[in-house]
Amino acid sequence: MSTQVNWIAAYNYLFPVLDRRDTPVYCSGPGFCRMVQQVDQGSPSYDQLIPLLNSRGKSTSRKSFYWEMIQALPEPQRLQLYRIFIDGIEPHDKEAADTIRNIVFGGGKAVPTTIVPVDLWNSEKLNNSLKDIDHAIDAHQYNRATTLTYTCLEGLYKTYIRKHIPDQAGLSDLMPLCKVVKDDIAKKLQAQGQYPEQIVNAIPTLTNAVANSRNGFSEAHFADDSQRWLALFARDMTNSIGRLLLNFI
Repeated sequence: MSTQVNWIAAYNYLFPVLDRRDTPVYCSGPGFCRMVQQVDQGSPSYDQLIPLLNSRGKSTSRKSFYWEMIQALPEPQRLQLYRIFIDGIEPHDKEAADTIRNIVFGGGKAVPTTIVPVDLWNSEKLNNSLKDIDHAIDAHQYNRATTLTYTCLEGLYKTYIRKHIPDQAGLSDLMPLCKVVKDDIAKKLQAQGQYPEQIVNAIPTLTNAVANSRNGFSEAHFADDSQRWLALFARDMTNSIGRLLLNFI
């Protein structure tokens, strides 16, 4: 397996799709600049870009400056931008989207290696972790996706425990961590009066589902569609639990 993304091949497939005039996948110059700004707010708008290119004697053709803008991005942002392209193309041309996805997210560096932090958790960090899981799913790395969900929950639980129950900071296994967190949240809410017990009681159930989805990949009869479903399920459960815990961290 290649250890690098073939960015030339990726662009050679991408641009003809974005250049299909009078179709939903067509991407104009101003539209392209707005897409780049989604991953890099310091990127110029179209009105800013064209005079800049002219002053430098560079080509203002869409094919040329699209390529230069993509290549100027650091790899993590470049990967995010291709994901935006793929998401926009897929409803209209799944074959083209799959081709680009396989080129960009099939290489060794397509899914950046990420160590999920175990402290300072906030909504932004959770969003970034979920993006890493999405990238792994795009690359058909379903085992990695479910491992990331497991690690994400582990980090959230350990953060909660260090902040609220430091005497239990030595715990390491996911389900014991989950139980301590669930019991502490229930205790805090109970002291305030009535609360939706079913939601809090669902925390270990959902956590166990995530843990079991990771183990499920050892089952030989699971086909690709089932693996993708499990990875997506684990990702959504992690999002739900993470959003709930962030209210208490």
